[in-house]
This record gives sequence, structure tokens and C-alpha cells, in this order.
Amino acid sequence: MAATARGLPRRRPGVKPVARPLRHDDHGLLLGQLALVLAPQARTLPVAVSLLLVLLLGWRWLLWRRRAPLPSRWMLGITAVMVLLVASALVWQDGGGMGRELAVALLGAFVILKLLECRALSDATLVTQLSFYLLLTLYLSDQPFWLALYSLAIGAWVLRNWLLLHHPEARSRLAIWPLLGRMALLGLPWALALFVLFPRLEHPLWQLPQSAPRGTTGISDTMRPGSVGQLIRSPEIALRAEVAGPPLPAAALYWRALVLWEYDGTTWHPSRQRRQQLAPAPAAGNTNGIDISITLEPSQQRWLFALDRGQALSAGVDGAATPDGEFMVRRPVDQRIRYRTHSTLSPAPEALTAATRRLALSLPDGNPRARALAAQWADRHADPVARVQAALRLFAAAPFAYTLSPPPLGSDQVDSFVFDTRRGFCEHYASSFVFLMRAAGVPARVVTGYQGGEYNPIGNHYVVRQSDAHAWAEVWLDGRGWVRVDPTSAVAPGRIEQGLDAVVGSEAADWRPSQQPAWLKDLRWAYEGVVYTWQRWVLQYDHAQQQRLLLALGAGVGAGQLLAGVLGALCLLALVPLWRRRGPADPVDAAYARFCALLARHGCERAQAEGPQDFAARASARLPRAADAIAAVSAAYVGLRYGNLPAAGHAQALAAMRAGIRQIAAALRH
Repeated sequence: MAATARGLPRRRPGVKPVARPLRHDDHGLLLGQLALVLAPQARTLPVAVSLLLVLLLGWRWLLWRRRAPLPSRWMLGITAVMVLLVASALVWQDGGGMGRELAVALLGAFVILKLLECRALSDATLVTQLSFYLLLTLYLSDQPFWLALYSLAIGAWVLRNWLLLHHPEARSRLAIWPLLGRMALLGLPWALALFVLFPRLEHPLWQLPQSAPRGTTGISDTMRPGSVGQLIRSPEIALRAEVAGPPLPAAALYWRALVLWEYDGTTWHPSRQRRQQLAPAPAAGNTNGIDISITLEPSQQRWLFALDRGQALSAGVDGAATPDGEFMVRRPVDQRIRYRTHSTLSPAPEALTAATRRLALSLPDGNPRARALAAQWADRHADPVARVQAALRLFAAAPFAYTLSPPPLGSDQVDSFVFDTRRGFCEHYASSFVFLMRAAGVPARVVTGYQGGEYNPIGNHYVVRQSDAHAWAEVWLDGRGWVRVDPTSAVAPGRIEQGLDAVVGSEAADWRPSQQPAWLKDLRWAYEGVVYTWQRWVLQYDHAQQQRLLLALGAGVGAGQLLAGVLGALCLLALVPLWRRRGPADPVDAAYARFCALLARHGCERAQAEGPQDFAARASARLPRAADAIAAVSAAYVGLRYGNLPAAGHAQALAAMRAGIRQIAAALRH
């Protein structure tokens, strides 16, 4: 009866309502939004999987374009089995493990298959909801700032389509985009409060299983001819560094990674014995230092970088230091991390033990000509500094040249380079220099890392790329300790002062800064400044940064208490529009509303378009015990609303209404 009074069709018991079929335009909306949701997945999915998704989407597009009927259930079942077979083959190829990329691809494939059987509104609703899940999976691999803008735009588009699917008339009756914009503005303060003030844990409660490590370029833990030079053509960013104070000169930008001690005639290796002597990173006690914040890109390696000689590592980083000033973490860096270091450009002198001296002078057999030359320097110069200068003068003299394409070396690599080819990259000069110094009786070792970096004046930070990979040497001098000596500066001083472009010229890749016009460089600086800001304040916003922000705001309470206070204030602010719209309640309408609600609780609900007299007649017949009181309340209400009562009569009629309502309640209780 209630449904009929409201003008709605009466539903027969046990009969399901007829599902509204989808129009041709509705299928086009679903197909377009799913293609936009899946498009960024091509960044991380294997090529074969991406092609499979494209084929499924292309199949659905052809059916929509030709207005062809949807495939049968048998066809969809066969297609689903084929998708599972492809997934099983990929799992078998990867050794039996299903990474998150393949799991996301399977979800996307089956959403497309659902779209291929989408015929009713309920099916379209499910596809739309799964589109939101697919949007969330975009953040499983990385979180660049452009992806956040993209997902917000596509999310708004999906919401708009969802509204149109359920209410096609909204296209002509509503301003949909302004409506979504107001919804976003209302939710923005809540999102900001939750992001900034929600308590951040120092360690995550759970972590997604990692996929198989991808091939990455970067500094290796060994060095051989060509190992550093092969990184020069890579534009990938290795790290970003923010130095406290004014920009540093290019000659001071040595980003130290590893110290290599052992040489087998071809390759330099770190010392296993010294690598095992890990100790907590020392506290910053030297005031003559520089504080640096470094954002390190994933490298799948365990070492961190510091400017020159790192003295301390920020708290919260699960790392330790070796006796050689290397910073190591327990797990490979498989995601972007941010840490702080305290470095010094003039380290204090270090003692040299007998075991370290033997290690710093050890050499393999071979290279007789280099040994003879080093012996001459040892006989001629008693001072080790003079032997170092003799080696640097050798490299500075022609025909030594700095090149990215050195000729191959012979079996005695040092002899072949110093006396025959005389053309090489930084690893050639560092390796030969350390060999000559050890042969001359001067303790020496190889250091690898990065040298230089492009300063971004917009973001006020250095961008260090893989192409800045470098190798240099350190020699031990009595009273001074380990001293950095870069033999590359002797043969190509422009490499250190002006960067790689100043010495390799046409050998540099087209992406190098020297090959770009000024406007493109400014645009790139602006883009990288935005990227760095996004990484620093959004992606690396952790417990430590939250605590620093609270201290800067002068908050004397914890993040949880402050969040509760802010959310409470937002709740009160959300009620302000309701209070402003709500005028003083009409006592007549309020009394009649209580009258209608009382009768509804006893099975007599007033229809939306039902008049008060008709409703009173129906209610009196339905509830005969309260018929007189119902008639009295209705007559008083009609007189108050439609009559011309004086002020005294108005008050009496309102009192009669209230008394009648009490009588109805008493009569219906028995």
C-alpha cells in the first residue's frame, strides 16, 4: 500500500526487478575509462603481458565499433583459460613466483573479460568499482608526481561516468564537473589533515612482497677497464643531494661509495676482511663539516653515498660504517630512501697499521715495465709526495688522452696502458696510478663513486647521474693520513672543474646538458625541482619529518592528539552550512510531523501527495480507537494552515493539536 501511495510500481513477491540494459554509449564510456586506467601499467608490465591486454581491449573496441553482439559464455571461458595459460607460462619462466606486476596484469585482464560480458547496469557498476582498484595498483611500483595528477584526473572521470550510468538524465540537469570540484574541495582539508598529522611509524606494519629485482645501472663493487666508462652514456639519476649552505665548487663534489684494495691484474675488489669490520656510524663531532641530505635512487646495492669523507649518518637509517669510511645498510636499497650525512673536506690524520700497510702495498705478478718505472721514482725521490707528483707529471704529459673509447689492453694491463695505448677513462688512470704508487712503496687504494653533479638553482640541490660515475685514488702520507689524489685531473683537468662535457666533446650523448638549448635546460630544471619537492615532502614524509614539522609548528602534543583536535574542528565546520540553512522550526509543521510519524509507527504512513483530510480519513478507518483524536488534530491543522484564525484562536488550535497527539498516543498504547 505504501509503495502504491508513493507512485512506485508494486513489486510482486519473489520476482526480481528487470535489470536496465546498457546503451551503446554506456559501453563506450566503460571501454574508454578502462583503457585510460590500464595505460600507465605499461611502465612496469612485461611486453608480452601489455600486448595481451591491448589485444583484449582491441577485441572489445571492435565489437563496440561495429555494434556487434557480445561473445558467448563459451568464447569468454576459452579466452579466460588462454589468459591463465599465458600467466602460468610467465610464472614458470620466472621460476615459479608470481610478482605483483603479473598479479595486477591478471586483474586487468579479467576486468576486460568482465567488460566483454557487460550487459546490465550491475555489471557496469562492478567494472567501475574494479577500475578504482586498478588505479590504486599504479602506486605499487613507484609514485611519481605526474602519476598522482593522472590518477586524480582519471578518478574524477570514472566518478563522472558512474553518475551518468546510474542517472543518465544528470547530463542535462546537473553541472557535473562543478559538482565534483566542490566534492574535492570539501574533502581536501580532511585529506591534508590525515596525511600531515596521522601518526607515522618508523617501520611499516606490513610490506608488499617485492618482485624480482630489475636490472639497474650504477656503481659496482668491482672495477675493471670499461666498468665505469660504460655508465657515462646513462642519463639515469643516481642521487639528489641538498647541501646546507652555498653551492660547493665542482672540485669538491666527490660522492664517495667504495674503497677497493685487492688487485688481481685485471679487476679491483674490496677487502673482505675490512668489510667485515662494521661498526655503528660515528656521531658528528667535527664542527668543520657539511650537512647533506641525500635522496638515493634504488640501486639494489648495500652501500650509501656521502660527500668526500662521511663522518656521521642520520638516525633512523639501519646502517653502519667500515674502517674505510664506507656506509653500509643491512638490506639492498630496493626503493628510494632519504638520509642525512655529515661530511668533512679535511679529515683528521689516521694511523696506518702494519696489516693495512701490507694490504695497501700488495701487488700481483706482472707489469715489469711499470714496476721498473716505479722503482726509479723510489730511488730518485725519498719523499712519497715527490713520487706522487712524478706519477701525475707522467699522466699530464702527451700523448696521454682522456677518451670514452679506449683501445683494448694487453695481458699486462698497466704496462699496456702506460707505455702503449695511453688512452683511457678514469678507471684506467686510477688503476695505473695506484699500481705505480704501490710499486714505488707508497700505500695507495682505489675509490669509486661519482664526481660532480648538476646544480639545480630552482630546487637548490645537486642532481648526480650515472654518467657522473668516477674513480680516483687515495695515498697514505705520514702526518696527513689518507689523501685524495685524482690522476684524471692531471690528464683532463676540465673533467673535474667543468664536468664530462668539457673533455669528451662530440663523444657525449645528445641528452647531455651541453647538447641542450638554454630554454630546454630551464624547463628540465623546473621539472626536476618539482620532482625533488614531491619526493622530499610527500614520498619521504616519514616519522622524523613529521616530528620536525610538529616542533616547527610549536605543537606541544603528539600527532595523534593534534589530529583528533583538527578532525573535530573540521566536523564542527562541516555543520556550519547546515546551521546557516536551517531556519527556526515552524511549531505547526513540527506538531504535524510528529502526528504523521506517530501514525506511521502504527502502520499508517502518509503518502507524499496525500492531503491532510484524505490522510485523516484513511487513518481513522485504519485506527478506529483513535479516530476522534485523529479527526481533531487534522481539523486543527487545516484551520491553522488554510484558515484565517486570530492570534488567540491560533494558539488554541495549536494546543488542541498537541493535546490530540497525546490522546492518539495514549489510545494506541492500549
